[in-house]
Amino acid sequence: MDFVLLYFLIASFLIVIVPGPTVSLIIANSLKSGVKAGLLNVFGTQVGVLILLLLLALGFEIASPFLEVIINYVRILGSIYLISLGVITIKSDIDLKKTQVTKFEKKYFLQGLIVILTNPKIFLFLGAFIPQFININEPVSYQIIYFGVVFIVVATIFDSTYAFVFGKFREIIASKYLKILNQIGGFILILVGIWMFFY
Repeated sequence: MDFVLLYFLIASFLIVIVPGPTVSLIIANSLKSGVKAGLLNVFGTQVGVLILLLLLALGFEIASPFLEVIINYVRILGSIYLISLGVITIKSDIDLKKTQVTKFEKKYFLQGLIVILTNPKIFLFLGAFIPQFININEPVSYQIIYFGVVFIVVATIFDSTYAFVFGKFREIIASKYLKILNQIGGFILILVGIWMFFY
């Protein structure tokens, strides 16, 4: 393994383990609806990352003069969405069996997709961080995709771990505590949404 890839893996790990909007969403849904809901969130977020990678590789620099304005609008939309999800989560009724996701439910996939596409951190990461590892003597688009896919693999592993841990934790606790955990998850989403609004 070359040192550039090693450094990138370490940096990606540090980025992924820092709690943010996507991790908060995964935890909240895993507590509310089980492991599969959290994994669908993970799937949605990584598809979102892939979309952003393709945009970057195809010439995302075209939008660079307007990047700050774009990020501000996207950040505000994302914060409103997270706060709304938090309020809905807090108000929702909890039944350990009824809320368990057993099949593909696209709403969880779409939640993950929307949250990642409206997360300023991922814009900054892809647009500012990845280029630091690029060799200008090699095809740039290929390298963006290469490092992006590495990041997706790292993120998928650790985000899925959150889903499994909190989804299984949900299954071993009594139903009477599930409502409290669901409210905590909702409050986390609201707090992260407020943080994103003022970030």
